[in-house]
Amino acid sequence: MDKHAQGRRHFIRQLTAATLTLTGAPVFAEVSMPATPQQPNEAYWEQIKRQFSVAPGKIMMNAANLCPSPAFVLEKVLEHSRQLNRDVSFQYRNLFNDERSKAIQALADYTGAAPEEIGITRNTSESNFLVVNGLELKSGDEVILWDQNHPSNDVTWQKRAARFGFTVKRLATPANPGTVEELASVFIKAITPRTRLITFSHISNTTGVALPAQLICQQARAKGVMTLVDGAQSLGSMTINLPELGCDFFTASTHKWLMGPMENGLLYVRKERVASLHTSIIGGTWKSTGVTVDDKLCTLGQRNDPTLVGLPAVAEFHQMIGKPNVEARVRQLTQYLKEQLQQQIPNVVLTTPMSPAMSAGIVVLSVPGKDMKDVYTRLYTSFGIAASGTGGIRLSPHVYNTLADIDKVVGAIVRLCA
Repeated sequence: MDKHAQGRRHFIRQLTAATLTLTGAPVFAEVSMPATPQQPNEAYWEQIKRQFSVAPGKIMMNAANLCPSPAFVLEKVLEHSRQLNRDVSFQYRNLFNDERSKAIQALADYTGAAPEEIGITRNTSESNFLVVNGLELKSGDEVILWDQNHPSNDVTWQKRAARFGFTVKRLATPANPGTVEELASVFIKAITPRTRLITFSHISNTTGVALPAQLICQQARAKGVMTLVDGAQSLGSMTINLPELGCDFFTASTHKWLMGPMENGLLYVRKERVASLHTSIIGGTWKSTGVTVDDKLCTLGQRNDPTLVGLPAVAEFHQMIGKPNVEARVRQLTQYLKEQLQQQIPNVVLTTPMSPAMSAGIVVLSVPGKDMKDVYTRLYTSFGIAASGTGGIRLSPHVYNTLADIDKVVGAIVRLCA
């Protein structure tokens, strides 16, 4: 038996043996998961959906904010939390040092990075903070950022610039871009001899626009400019290989599209850049000799250590489905969603581009003349659909959704906007 097949069997044993509720009732039945499905059909995705303990009658469509974890991942975290509560000794807690190393290795394997380039923070915002406050910037320097960045990658730069005298240049991209090259050129043309860094969200959480990150990073590096990519909306929804992406810094959370535990974030620093970042937070275990990203930048005091065991587990969940299959499914669901909205609501306004080259897992919509705050509220209270009120209605499906879920969501919006 090859290593991949052994891994698949081990994974299925985890799914069937490890996931019991606190009352002892099975969370889900055994599922036979093909290791590398070439063309997964809807029956396959129904099996995947059963790995999540979403409440009956509810449809989760807010992956851009928070995802449920596969039930076996949640149970692993809960069991370690219960064990820690039974034994809070230093001796037991020291065991989590190994779990942290395993988690870092799993994230490194998942992203194609070296483990020395990966640090575990508490969320994307904190990862962004460590870069914003770690870079040496002075009067005369310039940072270019996208005006659709998350506040942790926008306001933070403006606050620091006000203290240290460098310049922040906020750029807008076209509302209806024609090509990815048009999007990239907005940033590259803005580079001046003063530009030190370009920082942008890989995918906008407010519009769903996906930037050509690899193209921007390559062209920026050719001009000697560093790049920070906020991957909160791409890690777990797109196939990410950080060395190929070409950025200097990459930040993300595990509780969104990765479907991992809350209070864990990822910070990637290209090895050539680790020495250039100052340490911003020093916890009790920090050592001045730390040379890895995690040792140098991520000693943050007492953490919720049991969550660490969920990171290798959820990374394996993605790997067993196949990262390209995860991305393809997310894109299938969002494209179908956009098409159905346009077909069934003729006056719908899609803020998100139809082109898959300039969008991914987020769909933002509005309907002229309708109170979208009311629609957002009633989607949940009347139909059990968890969405977001960002920009109107923001929908972000994931592998635990089905095409039937999309039909129900569109049907609900049609009724509410009639």
